[in-house]
Amino acid sequence: MSWFVKVEGRVYGPYTPPQMRAFVGEGRIASHSMVAADKEGEFAPAADIEEMKSWFGESDGGTVVEKRVTPGARPANFVIITEITSENGADFRSSLAAYGDVETVTPGVWLLRGPTTAAVLRNELSHVLDRDDKLLIIDASHDRAAWFNLGSEADQNIRDLWGRAN
Repeated sequence: MSWFVKVEGRVYGPYTPPQMRAFVGEGRIASHSMVAADKEGEFAPAADIEEMKSWFGESDGGTVVEKRVTPGARPANFVIITEITSENGADFRSSLAAYGDVETVTPGVWLLRGPTTAAVLRNELSHVLDRDDKLLIIDASHDRAAWFNLGSEADQNIRDLWGRAN
């Protein structure tokens, strides 16, 4: 059996079940990632696939949020700022909680402490967001930032501001 993964309209694969399980363990496939057994088939969230449920710590009795650890990353403090106009707010919050301890500051703003990086958070959390949703992640422990879907002007402004010498 082979599996295919759809990300932002592009289909990747085929992957074997052991490869898929490894991707889940690495955080490359999340419970919300869209997968199918056939490249042209109907894609569904990975957590809805019976074979994959246990890989996410899910059972018929409910969902257990499995904490993700980014290899080599030490715990850091993050500020997560979003503008989510889609229906994905609850999924986003659940995905965020997999990376550490989360506190809501205001709607769309969270503090996170966990063993990961801003880049990993951006890459993983952006899979939950739609094209009109926006995401900014600030690693307050390491003076880093990562963002998704802010537009080319904001992208350049952030790079210019954060790249200035003191």
